[in-house]
Amino acid sequence: MFKYWLFLHLAGISIWVGSLLAVTIILIMIKKHLGSKELSTIVKKMTRVVNTLVHPSAFFVLLSGIFMMIAMNFGDSSKPFYLEFMERIGGVTVLFTIIAVSIFGRRVVKKLNTLEKEGSVITHPGSINTYITMMLVSVLLVLAVIFVVSFRF
Repeated sequence: MFKYWLFLHLAGISIWVGSLLAVTIILIMIKKHLGSKELSTIVKKMTRVVNTLVHPSAFFVLLSGIFMMIAMNFGDSSKPFYLEFMERIGGVTVLFTIIAVSIFGRRVVKKLNTLEKEGSVITHPGSINTYITMMLVSVLLVLAVIFVVSFRF
């Protein structure tokens, strides 16, 4: 049963990080040309992609990780550092991704909606830059956890 959870855990990580990177790269390319309603609509759809792919896969990674830790059943013995790191930093990374990326994605959508109602366009993409930064921080945290766990520090 552990092998199935591990497979699902790794598949969730792949979807999580892959989606974050893909959306981030697309937003970086789009932000240089913001100013039209079409691009504004695309940015809103990209935040919807994050909400439908990234957040559920991140939550699934957390859930499958919990089940794998329960299956390992270390009991009273101390866990190796890499497992402690994976539990703590990995869990914080999932929560950070879900909370921070959601909040800043919502802010981007609200700002785009407000500007569309006013009839103006984004000239300074500050909120999009912050959104991109939150996604990149999430990716870096995931890669840090993968690095520590891979080399079993």
